[in-house]
Amino acid sequence: MEKETTHCRIFRDSENNTVALQDIFNLGIYYPWDDGHNPNFDAFSRVILDVRDQHIKGINYCTNSLRSFLSSTEEYVICVIPTHAAGTEPSGIRTIAKRLCSHSVIDGTDVISRVFEIPKKTVGESSDMQLEIKSLAVTDESVVRGRQVLLLDDVTTSGTSLKAGKYLIEQAGAEIVVLLALARTQIEDESVK
Repeated sequence: MEKETTHCRIFRDSENNTVALQDIFNLGIYYPWDDGHNPNFDAFSRVILDVRDQHIKGINYCTNSLRSFLSSTEEYVICVIPTHAAGTEPSGIRTIAKRLCSHSVIDGTDVISRVFEIPKKTVGESSDMQLEIKSLAVTDESVVRGRQVLLLDDVTTSGTSLKAGKYLIEQAGAEIVVLLALARTQIEDESVK
């Protein structure tokens, strides 16, 4: 079955702007720390933990990595998936997104808000799409209506949070929503395959 694709203006290289609508782009694989018991935990995984802990080293690394392939001249909106806490709490991914904004890249970092706190997900835990959708709200539809949107998250495992955010942004009238997580979690039993 062929994936449905669309054309966007979000990536620097025009060849990358034909995207499959369900794809979640990422910078690399995250191997969870697991209290120091994961032998696959590597330098990139450390960077991701630094972003999650809002440490400047990880934020700088990921900001520069994203700048290398995201367009800074085409107009699009950058939105982020909020933390599990209610509201729009500060986070490393929010800081990165704000740094990527420019005269043509619109700051939509506060467009999605967490309506109520949800439990932190643990690695391998399945996510409830309906709960995720209910826990999120678009606070200002005018920012995304008729525009291309890059929706960012720090780490994705199942993609539930990003897909829920995409659903809500599309309902708010966005032209296209492209999903990007800094990292995709490698679940232990996946690495054995």
